[in-house]
Amino acid sequence: MSPAKADDALGAAASALLGDRRLIIATNRGPVSFAATSDGSLRPRRGSGGLVTALGQVGRHVPVTWVAAAMSEGDRRAASDLKLLRQAAGGDDAVRLRFATVERSVYEQAYNVIANPLLWFLQHQMWNLPERPVIDASTMRAWERGYVAMNDAFAAAVLAQTRGDRQPRIMLHDYHLYTAAEPIRRARPKAVLSHFTHIPWPPSSIWLAIAPAIREGIAVGLLANDVVGFQTARYAHNFMRMVETFVPDAKVDYQTRTVRRRRRTTHVRHYPISIDVDATTRIATSRAARRRADQLLGATRERVIVRVDRLEPSKNIVRGFLAYEALLQRHPRLRGRVSFLAFLVPSRTGLREYGDYGRSVQNEVDRINARFGRAGWRPIQIFYENDYAQALAGLSIADVVLVNPLVDGMNLVAKEAVVVSERDAVLVLSESAGAFDQMADGVLAVASADVLGTSQALMAALEMPIEERRRRRAKLRRGVEREDITWWLRRQLEDLSELKR
Repeated sequence: MSPAKADDALGAAASALLGDRRLIIATNRGPVSFAATSDGSLRPRRGSGGLVTALGQVGRHVPVTWVAAAMSEGDRRAASDLKLLRQAAGGDDAVRLRFATVERSVYEQAYNVIANPLLWFLQHQMWNLPERPVIDASTMRAWERGYVAMNDAFAAAVLAQTRGDRQPRIMLHDYHLYTAAEPIRRARPKAVLSHFTHIPWPPSSIWLAIAPAIREGIAVGLLANDVVGFQTARYAHNFMRMVETFVPDAKVDYQTRTVRRRRRTTHVRHYPISIDVDATTRIATSRAARRRADQLLGATRERVIVRVDRLEPSKNIVRGFLAYEALLQRHPRLRGRVSFLAFLVPSRTGLREYGDYGRSVQNEVDRINARFGRAGWRPIQIFYENDYAQALAGLSIADVVLVNPLVDGMNLVAKEAVVVSERDAVLVLSESAGAFDQMADGVLAVASADVLGTSQALMAALEMPIEERRRRRAKLRRGVEREDITWWLRRQLEDLSELKR
């Protein structure tokens, strides 16, 4: 489908669902945050992260009211200044920004005790279960007084945007807002409600490790939605198994992919998220990105391996470097000829596990560079920055792109890589990345813990004939163009529109 036809189809789906309504989106992190300057004024700053990047395109197609958490004191001050919020959101009313505000202690408990240290690690299956997590009295207080309280505040903020509308159209997003649908449903029984989880959904056995009140609260909270969406069919299946395991009065139908509970039917679907191809290409070909690409090429050798990641444990960065080390060890002729560029965005630096992992990454890089480096050639170069244009510039000059997470909801870097590549890069991709389900037939597959296999895949990619590289990359690009961010959103709007009839 051409971009123009895709936009028309999205517009038709939006019109069928919304009529003259606005789509209400709720996420923890919004498209804009605010910081106080030295003179006391508030400075808006564009949001970052895959979720914000993806949803930031929605306002181009449908009128949106975006409710986000007031994460900082600047956000709290800005929450009541509607003129400032309008200016920060673009000024044209296509996107209205609103904040859900809670006391700082409530947000800290929700975000820094439950959402990130507990749910993120659990859903990425990263806990060392003999030692952690420990669900104690303070954890349960944080669940009730932090997580549930913040979800209630989100529900109130969303409901404030629905006055006079008995059937609002509301889309909730991600692991911060698992219980928000229940209070919305109580207040607006006929609301059209959906929730989309951007991160993995693990098997039921993983949820057995945490307190019943938490896992059952999450399952029941999500069942207040009309549609519960996931990145892959596997994650959707895992959710239905979890409900079957922990919610005795729910009736799960795997054939129709529905859950029936207390006279309400919840439809369980999967919608693989993607990128805005035109916007990504525009940034990758900008003057700033092209200048940076030239600079990067000047600092590399004949062949270039690239990775782009947040600096955090689930991305499996250390094993990727160990695979590169094994490549140089097994193939001495590649020393001095193959450079590895890593663009790593610092993330959640306040969490101990993230700080420890960041130090492990740097230690491995220093060791490998000391072992194999020589005058004029540093095997691994790391760029610790949140610079999207630079990251796309790196992907554009890559011969090989390594995406080897332990597990990922999707991983948009894999899709960005095949769109912006100028050297027909070969994509080496973990089987445990959500993107693998769509891209399996064009990538070199690796198991996330298999350092030797990843090393062999890197070598196969470097030796691959140019004709095969072009064929693979062209096939992958066509898939991303066909199933882009517009397609992702349109499928959800069409499903919701069908349900409201």
